[in-house]
Amino acid sequence: MIVNTRPKEIGEKTNNLLIELKCNFIHLPLTEIKKFEPPGASKILLDKLGNYDAVIFTSQSAVNFGIKFFQEKFETAKYIPVISIGLATQSCLSELGISSDVPKTFNSKGISNLIKKRAYRKCLVFCGDKSPQLISMTNAEIDLFPCYKSQDNKNIDFERIKKLDASVILIYTYQSLEILVKNLTTYEMEKIILICASERILKLALNYNFKDCVLAESPLDKDILDAAMKMIY
Repeated sequence: MIVNTRPKEIGEKTNNLLIELKCNFIHLPLTEIKKFEPPGASKILLDKLGNYDAVIFTSQSAVNFGIKFFQEKFETAKYIPVISIGLATQSCLSELGISSDVPKTFNSKGISNLIKKRAYRKCLVFCGDKSPQLISMTNAEIDLFPCYKSQDNKNIDFERIKKLDASVILIYTYQSLEILVKNLTTYEMEKIILICASERILKLALNYNFKDCVLAESPLDKDILDAAMKMIY
């Protein structure tokens, strides 16, 4: 049984792909995404959008909740390069008529390398309420525009996992992994195969003593599900 842990706000695409693959799965969102009103100081930054070398979107949720603020000022700064952390985020922007580049690797390190390659000195980052890892990876000046928050889902029926003889669980974030750890016993963790969206998540999972951890080729749904399917068949 495959367990999709993505929040319901962005998990339906994964569910649809699982249906297409004729997989047995359950959708058990471990987190939920909530609108976060950007601080006044962050909104003021948009009045000086022309001062930035690039605008960065760190997730699909950053687009969904931050785009209206960006679009209000976009007309006066269409020349500013836009960077998406990955293809799914890029697709969200493309549907809104905004073109963007993606780094070679779909993570903060990839963005930092792109910033360095293009010699950007100042960037505005649309993100969640937690400071992105990118800040510690670049010498460029980074200003943040937080527009959503990811919080623990308080209504999780963990019995749906615990009663399974075996399960393949898709893990996309640190937060989701830590929720699992808090609610499962060591014995229950041993029955699980984790499909990890990044090397950082994989290392943390191993530190938490998960025994069967698989690193997907990338955080893309296709690569996550390819890794999961190999564990089933």
